[in-house]
Amino acid sequence: MQKALSTTGHNIANVGTEGYSRQTINFESREAGAGSGGFVGNGVRSASIDRQYDQFLGKELRDNTSAATHFETLSLMSGKLDDLLAQEEGGLATQFERFFGALQDVANNPAATPERQVFLGEAGALRTQFEQLDNALEGLNEQINVRLETIVQEVNSIAKNLAQINDKIDSARAQAGGQQPNDLLDKRDLMLQQLSEYIGVVVTEQSNGSVNVLVGTGQPLVVGTRFEALTLGPGKYDPVALEIEIEQAAGNSVPITDSVSGGVMQGLVRFRDETLKGARQELGLLALGVTETFNAQQKLGLDLNGQPGVNFFKPIDSVVAPDYQNTGTSTATVVVNDISQVQPTDYRLYYNGAEWQLTNEKSGAITTGQGPFNLDGLTIEVTAGANIGDSYLVRPAFRAASFVELAVTLPSSLAAAGPLVSSASVANGGNAKINSIENSTVTGLPLTGDVTLTYSANALGAGQPGFTLTGGVDGTIAYNPVNESAGKTVVLDNLGGSTVTLAGTPQEGDVLTIANNSSGSGDNRNVLRMAGLQNTGLLLGSTASYQDMLSGTVSSVGIQTRQAEASAETQLTLQRQAEQSLNALSGVNLDEEAANLLKFQQAYQATAQVVASANEMFNTLIAAFR
Repeated sequence: MQKALSTTGHNIANVGTEGYSRQTINFESREAGAGSGGFVGNGVRSASIDRQYDQFLGKELRDNTSAATHFETLSLMSGKLDDLLAQEEGGLATQFERFFGALQDVANNPAATPERQVFLGEAGALRTQFEQLDNALEGLNEQINVRLETIVQEVNSIAKNLAQINDKIDSARAQAGGQQPNDLLDKRDLMLQQLSEYIGVVVTEQSNGSVNVLVGTGQPLVVGTRFEALTLGPGKYDPVALEIEIEQAAGNSVPITDSVSGGVMQGLVRFRDETLKGARQELGLLALGVTETFNAQQKLGLDLNGQPGVNFFKPIDSVVAPDYQNTGTSTATVVVNDISQVQPTDYRLYYNGAEWQLTNEKSGAITTGQGPFNLDGLTIEVTAGANIGDSYLVRPAFRAASFVELAVTLPSSLAAAGPLVSSASVANGGNAKINSIENSTVTGLPLTGDVTLTYSANALGAGQPGFTLTGGVDGTIAYNPVNESAGKTVVLDNLGGSTVTLAGTPQEGDVLTIANNSSGSGDNRNVLRMAGLQNTGLLLGSTASYQDMLSGTVSSVGIQTRQAEASAETQLTLQRQAEQSLNALSGVNLDEEAANLLKFQQAYQATAQVVASANEMFNTLIAAFR
């Protein structure tokens, strides 16, 4: 009864102790002794003091805790990214509107320098916005690295303490003849619970009461009294994308980044490698797309000085990052051929000893061969000299947003004018004219001389009307004014791939002329085409405009954030339920302990009275023989 009272008092004292499990004493009747009148009882003894704990409920709580902290961390970090991308005032979407608004002002007054100067300012602000946003995303990556370093230290500290407490439990069991050291077990399970907040673990108990703790795909973190340390190493292709590694007894480290499951650690790694990486690839593709498409249109026009347009933005080179463990001498390069087909993904090149394997990291599609590889608007080449196991990470657009930079500094350098003009001879008897002419390349430009289009009712043969081209460009264009006078569009490949729209009713011998634009200060045809890029499908297979690309990125991150929040709420509910189930078994109930205290106190008093009565009887018996 004294042990029962002490156990009850121990429970009451630890009612607020984190991780404490209620203890109960088990009584068993002592074997009765044979007497002349039958078997006489010999009282009771305390068989054991048991800890009210269920291993299954403990595992369920650890698993739900790992899942909850995983999704909580993912939700928190995704929310930060969502706030950066979706900001309305001063965000990238707002700056795009200002950029194209200023460009439209140039189109309205192409000869004016002030409008051009304002546009250059807005272009510079767009460049700054791209850079600042990508730097902010890089800042999130740095936050992840700092938190990973802190978590690794915490995990290693807990692992070390687990190994030490395993030793204490083993020693305590040996000293107590196999009895469980309940309070040490509570401390151990509390450490396991704390560890599960950082990283998902698998726990197995040994026969001596100590536990083994496994992480990743079964790598041992704690085995009995020995523990292994987690470390952080440089990324295979990117030194700031830290890899989680576990040291082994042989002294080497094994990467476990891809196999970490649960806890804050998985939430951070998953956010970095999925959400953040995807956003930076899409932002980079947008920056690369703006650079490529705007430069292409700029070079199709003439600037204020009548000179052919040059790059408006400095070209951005795609990146190929080698594995720092490569042993061969091969090199890899990538060139963007068609920006409309480039995808927001990385590609992994791996040499298996016979050929290269190119894997699309987003879709998982694999292409094999010796190269060059032509896919998704890219040409990827790799030279000879590779050793088996060598690899490269091809990054067409990752971090491209940080490298947007203006190539022009003078307002006059904006190529607002078209390079070709058309006219109709004053001697023409009809009203035929060229309504528009738009070049798609600069091949054959500027013209070596004027190109004339002469109408004839028999240009293509008897009764087949059309225009005959002369002046460095030979050929004919079928044109029937009876049914085509409202407008007919033709493409002249040898005139810079120009799309020419003919209209009107010509008379026999009427002449139309296409010439170099020698005075285009008031010409806004090319700048209008630049302004039209804002709402034109130029990216992702020519299906997405600049705004579509940006909106898609914001929406994607927003959806991932909402999904993470919903998953976090679900897992927190499951965690609370598991905690309640375990507390119902292990928690100390003061009302119950008060009742036990009263019961054991009364039993103690009763047994004390039995002893007193037996003592009195014994004394009386002794006195009878004096």
